[in-house]
Amino acid sequence: MRMLTSSIVCALCMAVLLTAQTKPAPPSKPASPARAEPTMAELWSEPEPDRDLFYGVGGARLVPDPKELYEVTEIKIGGFSEGYSLIDSQEREWSVKFPPEALSEIVVSRLHWALGYHQPPLHLLREWNAKGATSPNPQLPARFRAKSPDFNGLQSGANWAFKDNPFVGTRQMNALLVLQAIVENPDVKPSNNTIYELKAPAEGASRWYVVRDLGYSLGRAGFNSPRTDIDAFERAPFIRGVVNGKVQFHYGGQFKSTLRDVVTVEDVRWLCERLGRLTDRQWHDAFRAAGYELSVSDRYISRFKARIAEGLALH
Repeated sequence: MRMLTSSIVCALCMAVLLTAQTKPAPPSKPASPARAEPTMAELWSEPEPDRDLFYGVGGARLVPDPKELYEVTEIKIGGFSEGYSLIDSQEREWSVKFPPEALSEIVVSRLHWALGYHQPPLHLLREWNAKGATSPNPQLPARFRAKSPDFNGLQSGANWAFKDNPFVGTRQMNALLVLQAIVENPDVKPSNNTIYELKAPAEGASRWYVVRDLGYSLGRAGFNSPRTDIDAFERAPFIRGVVNGKVQFHYGGQFKSTLRDVVTVEDVRWLCERLGRLTDRQWHDAFRAAGYELSVSDRYISRFKARIAEGLALH
């Protein structure tokens, strides 16, 4: 009897073990697709010749409607230039910035894009109306930037830093730093740099690393320094000299030590050669898009060309 009982117990144990072995495993969660390694096209791509610097990215079809009655959803009172968050009759959201930074931001954004660095669509509306505004209509001329422009599903996302990104040490990244010195933009903090995602690729990539909010420019780079100031821009010196192969700049921005330690003569010449290819019409279109008077834009362009010549003369 004992032997029979033991046999029954063993048989039951074997059945349990076999059942456990043949029981199907729970379904595993599908693995998330690996994110592709960044390519240079996400920061910079060779621009086609003679880009339209009046309308900029996306062309004339992306210009906001000056006849629209925009509704103010937020009044922005922080920062140097005031602004609004708006919504239009089609439920599109807009970020709006007033002068003086509205003007310089458009010009400098156009110059970045002209050289192959990605930029979101920006436009100046000279006259426009809003309900809920703090001032009577028509409103002051302002820079308009759509939150979700009709451009390949463009959407802004995370921030990135000049000192920590996939392109550190490359010619294009070093040249981008030089460009901030040329336009006298000291405000190169990570919160101003944005990674944009696109549903359909544009300019060679589905992800863009963008230097945004460029309005603290066209004056003299430094703490509490003037911005959008042609007199200051004309007086501001550009290059100090070359030490141990690294170019030294007269630059008071947040990353002046980075500029001092990493930028080579070849980096400066690479950028200045490309700036030198811009036509007079492109230069004037960039300033015309921002509403500058011709007499002022001529002075800016002359000073830019002097800086370009200074960079090309390095050896």
